[in-house]
Amino acid sequence: MQDIWLTLEKSPPSSAKSYYAFASKPLTQAEEKFVEKEVDLVHALIELNKEFSFLIMDVQSGLQMKMKKDPEQLKHLIIWLEDYMDWNDKLTNASLDQIFKAIDPFYDFIKCDLIVDMSEKFLPGFEIGDDKLSIVSKLKNYKERANELQSSVRLEDLSKALKNMYKGDMRSTLNMPVIVMHLDNAWRGSDINGLSLLIQNLLPAGHQQSIMKYTTVTLGSVIITCHVLNSTADSLIEYTGGKLQFMHLIGIFSLYINDHPVLQEDENMNFTFKLGLLEAGKAGNNEAVEFLQTVNIDHTNEEGETALLLACKRGHKNSVHSLLTAGANVNIQDNKGWTALMRASKYNPISIIHMLLQANANPHLKNSKGSNAVMIASYYGNYEAVELLISKGVDYKYQREDGANAFMMACINGHTQIVELLLEKQIDPNVQNKDRGNAFMLACQNGHAQIVELLLKEQVDPNVQDKDGGNAFMLACQNGHAQIVELLLKEQVDPNVQEKDGWNAFMLACRNGHAQIVELLLKEQVDPNVQTNDGFSALLFACQNGDAQIVKLLLNEPVDLNIQNRCDHTVIHYCQSFSYAPIIQNDKDITAEQYEVAKLPSEWKADLPTKCNSTMLSLAETPKWSLVDV
Repeated sequence: MQDIWLTLEKSPPSSAKSYYAFASKPLTQAEEKFVEKEVDLVHALIELNKEFSFLIMDVQSGLQMKMKKDPEQLKHLIIWLEDYMDWNDKLTNASLDQIFKAIDPFYDFIKCDLIVDMSEKFLPGFEIGDDKLSIVSKLKNYKERANELQSSVRLEDLSKALKNMYKGDMRSTLNMPVIVMHLDNAWRGSDINGLSLLIQNLLPAGHQQSIMKYTTVTLGSVIITCHVLNSTADSLIEYTGGKLQFMHLIGIFSLYINDHPVLQEDENMNFTFKLGLLEAGKAGNNEAVEFLQTVNIDHTNEEGETALLLACKRGHKNSVHSLLTAGANVNIQDNKGWTALMRASKYNPISIIHMLLQANANPHLKNSKGSNAVMIASYYGNYEAVELLISKGVDYKYQREDGANAFMMACINGHTQIVELLLEKQIDPNVQNKDRGNAFMLACQNGHAQIVELLLKEQVDPNVQDKDGGNAFMLACQNGHAQIVELLLKEQVDPNVQEKDGWNAFMLACRNGHAQIVELLLKEQVDPNVQTNDGFSALLFACQNGDAQIVKLLLNEPVDLNIQNRCDHTVIHYCQSFSYAPIIQNDKDITAEQYEVAKLPSEWKADLPTKCNSTMLSLAETPKWSLVDV
């Protein structure tokens, strides 16, 4: 029997000498990782093939057991297969063994639809082995992994795996016509899907044979050898002879059938799928255009985005469906780690999310910030996506390296329905990020009163402080959320708490011009003369901002007008800098002389130096709170 795999052993790449010289050098860390990945993929293919062999044995055993109980099932199987394969009386009176020999060329461990469909029809619910899983469930789980590998395994890896799997165990190829084609170098990076598509396009319509069982891949230059079942050399020569322009445009520079040259050109060292697509468009060869769009379906732009990612980003349902049908890799990540599923989770079309999950999108992947799809959906308020992803087993309690989780994402943007869903799922609302901030603080910071009320009912502690001493009350006061301030005051929060630099909620309200909150806090008897570590008081902040309304409120309180910050700035300094003399002129504690002095800076249009080399117009820095995004 002819062993076509032996040709691989006899055909080392023309660059073998330089290859072995390179291989003898110590590998860099990056090269080691690449080699490890390559070895892993080859191993995965080999193991997949072994697993499939056992599954085929289970299917045969299951059918034998079923037909032993009901011999009529054999007739039903023959009728079904002849219809499925579009055969005419090819299996008449065949035994089960003969049936499996007849269908053997039409499936393999990668393309196993025939076996899966046959098992669904004749072995539904049939269990074999001790794991209590039906053979159909096992096959479907297997097929998912096989589909994923199709878009991951490149021709280089496939070449090594096929030699290991089929060497010494080949089908007889005697009298079969053989196609030998040489491909431009860009094909080295193509995957199994690309190889299958290539061979399908070079065979007449109706050919259904296995690619894996009758094809070899030789590297150096890329050489594909394919033995063709149920065909003649003459018919193949005639068929491929009508596709010369197509072959030229897609990167085939040599094609022989048996020893007959159908195409013989010089290799195009500059060929890429992208350039080929441009040339095919110019030539008006629609077949080549469609082929190259499909085989190069995972081409990425400068941002690392594929056509599928862009279609999901823009919510183009029909485009997503077409790309998935054509075999687009559903789990490719762009330069920022975003996948198509993440894009769909952000941009809201639930129908697209369903399509991606059905195409085996991995919902557990994370982008460069560490966010997974359920965090992204929570951040953007996509309730249906959150619900669906949780049902698919995505870890909704997962925390990124910075401690953020899906619950925080929903709280920061006010997505009440998602907050309620996650609380129903028993998420811990008290989880803190690396800065010891929590979801309650984020809701208070952004003014989401409904969520604040929800969390207070969940008995969250409103007095928790982050690593710098900030708390939810300070955030609400700083950002002017009076309704939340009132809610928290009813919870008996301490309005006088200071963070590490001495800031308190009252100062933040004065600094940011929130007069309504200032009035609320004055009623709570806060001390208006407390100073930050830099010596600033609430009145200094109000004067620094030139906020007449708050300055007047404070002047009605027992405030100290002589407080100085560390640069010796006083109330007068800041009033001078903004020419707010009219504010203080009418106060009994401000003299006419001070009023005249207050006008000087605006008249001079200059800043006066102070002892710490800052200026009168310098502004105190408010505390920096950690931001959360995806």
